[in-house]
Amino acid sequence: MTLHTAPRRTTPLLPLLLDLALPLAVFYGLRLAGVDQWWSLLWSAAVPAVTVTVRLARTRRVDFLALLVLSMIVLGLVLSTLTGDPRTLLVREAWTGMLGGLLGLWLLRSVVHGRPALMLLFRSFVQLKAGEDGLRAWEARWHQDAAFRHGVRVVTAVWGAASSLNALAQLAVAYLLPIDAAPAAMQACWPVIAVPLFLFHLAYTKRHGLRA
Repeated sequence: MTLHTAPRRTTPLLPLLLDLALPLAVFYGLRLAGVDQWWSLLWSAAVPAVTVTVRLARTRRVDFLALLVLSMIVLGLVLSTLTGDPRTLLVREAWTGMLGGLLGLWLLRSVVHGRPALMLLFRSFVQLKAGEDGLRAWEARWHQDAAFRHGVRVVTAVWGAASSLNALAQLAVAYLLPIDAAPAAMQACWPVIAVPLFLFHLAYTKRHGLRA
């Protein structure tokens, strides 16, 4: 008799859980243990760097987004060693997060100049879903279908605006909130923005036939 194992529906959520929940658990766990704010922030910031590095090592595949995230984290950790002030550490991390804002500006600029950058960022997802032939067919639509070009520009503009908004929100939180409240609020910024962003993306790409 063959036993069929039910698919693990929670598996795709594990990276999100690690990226969002684990750093907070480290920070607030250390704070409860009596560790000062600066060291708690520093160790919590190191967690995403470890998880991204492990993923790159396991997949052995160059991932533009993963490398960008890792670069942002490493830069933030290097800058944080220049001062022992927790507020300055928070602000430095937020300013490092402004690289996400630069990504947003790059996306917005690409809407009006050349091919939208989202086609480059989503290339690996399309390849994984549709294979090499599907990827070539999807990319060929840029030259053949005016409605496709318009739709990709709209989606790219929305992603660019959302990335820029997230960077500004994190910077405001780092400057204005109490230090012990700021890490949770900073982690919450992107989910609050991302949920409507993903809902829009799924609905718009399906309605306008932009998927591979």
